[in-house]
Amino acid sequence: MTAKRVASARLLAGLGCALCFATAAAAQDKTIKIAALIPVSGPGSYFGAQDRQGYELGLEQAAKAGLNGYKIDLHVEDSACAPLPATQAVKRVLDEYQPDLVFGEECSDASLAIMPTLEAAQIPLLNAGSTADQLTNSGYRYVFRIFPTASQQGNSLARHASAELKAKSAVLLYEKTNAGIDNATLFAKPFEASGGKILANIDYDRSVNDFTAIATRVAGLGAIDVIPSFGLEGQAVKLTQALAQAGVVKGGGGKAIQIGSIWLPYGFDEKAGKAATGYIRIVQFDPNDTRPVVRDFEQAFKAKYGADKVPTHINAHSYDQILLAAEAIRRGAHDAKSFRDTFAQMKGIEVTTGTIDFGPTGQNENPSVMHYVETTPELTWNHLDWK
Repeated sequence: MTAKRVASARLLAGLGCALCFATAAAAQDKTIKIAALIPVSGPGSYFGAQDRQGYELGLEQAAKAGLNGYKIDLHVEDSACAPLPATQAVKRVLDEYQPDLVFGEECSDASLAIMPTLEAAQIPLLNAGSTADQLTNSGYRYVFRIFPTASQQGNSLARHASAELKAKSAVLLYEKTNAGIDNATLFAKPFEASGGKILANIDYDRSVNDFTAIATRVAGLGAIDVIPSFGLEGQAVKLTQALAQAGVVKGGGGKAIQIGSIWLPYGFDEKAGKAATGYIRIVQFDPNDTRPVVRDFEQAFKAKYGADKVPTHINAHSYDQILLAAEAIRRGAHDAKSFRDTFAQMKGIEVTTGTIDFGPTGQNENPSVMHYVETTPELTWNHLDWK
């Protein structure tokens, strides 16, 4: 081969390599990077396990529906449902992964801890499971939440306790976190405004495993109409069983009705057993909802995870995060700023948990994501038509 031909071959090879690199770069540019900060460890680890299922199914469904030529790369970090590990996790993903969008966290304290960092970095957070009002009431421009706030839930719960249950007295039981305190306080205010009386205000740490003393204290307070309870599933099971053992709630032959907002996933009733009978609470997802988006989700969920499996609200809201991200991509979102701008315009988006209408603070303002259920003696749900 002549020197001229060798030079030409090298030039063509070089151009070919450049074209390969350009093609690879173009393909890389068509990837949306999403970081999911969820509790993989700790007392809220059941959130993380169910979140993963929802994300996996959502990614499959989004890919089938198409994403304008893009693909989603989802990176999961353990934020442990607590402020310090969540703060460490968000700094790590921003430095090492550089996401276009962040999902998380399930626990309010963790979400509140990561939000200043995301706001400073101008990376939007799509939250599906935290209730503390501060998250969307602190002036942040990069937070969007589909989960109803403590105020939204507290006002609704207090109104129905007074109107439907004719409750005049209540005992508040809640974990000592931002979410627990918010839920208790924001139930008490409207309940007292309607003429109700708070007989006791009892909080507890996440380290508590035996609720006998608390249940005994509650039993000594006399006649109680409702017991609003706010805590993670593991402690909630033990608390409910202790109240039943003390003869306070319906599940133990008492007269008090345990009520609550969105904390407990589907399956809590079986874990608590007969003690849960009569428990009335708000749930974020109703598996008996007849809307096509719910039926399609349940069918796909059972096909993937087992015909005997029933999706929880955690499965549903993590699936919905993927649906909303996918819808934003189809509307042109491809980086942090465009996700933020696209989410800000979203109204009337139907997902499995209800309809999403993001307001000026990034909070979903549509009450359709709140569903009321009552635990029956058979440990199934009686659906209450409370609006």
